[in-house]
Amino acid sequence: MAQIHPYDTTLGNGLRVVVCPDHSAPVVNVTVMYRVGSHDEHRGKTGLAHLFEHLMFDNAAPENDKQYDVYCTKAGGSNNAYTTFDYTTYYIDLPSNNVELGFWLESERMKSFRITQHALQTQRSVVVEEINQNVMNQPYGVWRRAQQEIAYTADSSYSWDVYGYESDVSSVTIDDARSFFERYYRPSNAVLCVSGDVSPDRAVELAQRFFGDIPDRQETFPRNVFQGDFARYGAQRVVEDNVPMTAVFLAAHVPGFLNSELLDVEIAATIIGLGNSSLLHQALVADRRIATAAGAYLDRRAHSSLLTMYAYASDPSVTGDDLASAMIDTLCTAEITDKHLAAGINKMRSSHANELLKVNGVSDSVAWTTLFWNDPARVNTILDDYRTVTLEQIESLRQDCCKEEKFVRLDVVPRASDAA
Repeated sequence: MAQIHPYDTTLGNGLRVVVCPDHSAPVVNVTVMYRVGSHDEHRGKTGLAHLFEHLMFDNAAPENDKQYDVYCTKAGGSNNAYTTFDYTTYYIDLPSNNVELGFWLESERMKSFRITQHALQTQRSVVVEEINQNVMNQPYGVWRRAQQEIAYTADSSYSWDVYGYESDVSSVTIDDARSFFERYYRPSNAVLCVSGDVSPDRAVELAQRFFGDIPDRQETFPRNVFQGDFARYGAQRVVEDNVPMTAVFLAAHVPGFLNSELLDVEIAATIIGLGNSSLLHQALVADRRIATAAGAYLDRRAHSSLLTMYAYASDPSVTGDDLASAMIDTLCTAEITDKHLAAGINKMRSSHANELLKVNGVSDSVAWTTLFWNDPARVNTILDDYRTVTLEQIESLRQDCCKEEKFVRLDVVPRASDAA
């Protein structure tokens, strides 16, 4: 595929600006990625990063209150945002003749704290309802929250999920929100990436016009530090839920995404658990028929990621031990061939290449490599990096992970009253 040619500069206030021109279609994307996520929270104040993602749609001057989506839609655009453990991203896609609107809207978010008490109360309720809908009242929805709690010690800010806890979200004050904004929503803690039908000169001129006068708060602040002993091994928990069958989630600690070894893990996760051709699906679903679904999932974090294998029992006679033993046996003993490796590499390369066919995918990838690797052009080498993964590296990773005592195990089982 065609090379991406990022133009990289930094404004006087510390805002990194990266422009990726592509004139093949009259569309443009404006993305702002902030280096803040749930890992930057503290116990008792969880969920702030995700809540703030919601609040930022209300963070506009009074005369523009709650007009973000209206302006965007009228201009023929779309927008969204998402929060992770380590960063938060806001993006807007627009016809290129309306590119100026994207700069204005995103700069409005960053300029100053304008959240009202009413907006805070509204968004607290929205987020609590989102947690109830997606976690507490969703079958098997509690697994990620419970997994974080057993996979990391209570000292680690990776020990809760991105949503945080409902009681913490409900108790966020306007002062909490203001302090969070002033600490993290600043030019020097963000990357502005613009991709699509715009020239570097035009994009930088607009960045300077709309973002250049936003002052950077120069005070330094300590960040949460991840220590190796925050990772827990061998922990187990059983959670009762409103589910029809038992499901088991086995997670192994693997390197964070700042470590190049995570490429090996991505390929391994694909071979072990992505799709109907994966080792887990073939062994547990197709052959033994003890599971209705089985696979593997890589949960990326900057400092300590989790590789999770999962399986959902096919009938009540299948126990959690049956599923756990079958998954570990498959991981440790199933043959992995050159054909498996080639297929895994092709899947990862295709997935990444498909993202780069979209202007918002380009911005997202380039902003990420800039924010964490200080290298916008790294987006061009990732596809080739996947090709360097060898069968020996996959085998080494597998043997390192396949000891049962290394896993944290979560069983989600039917409530006793439901099973009776």
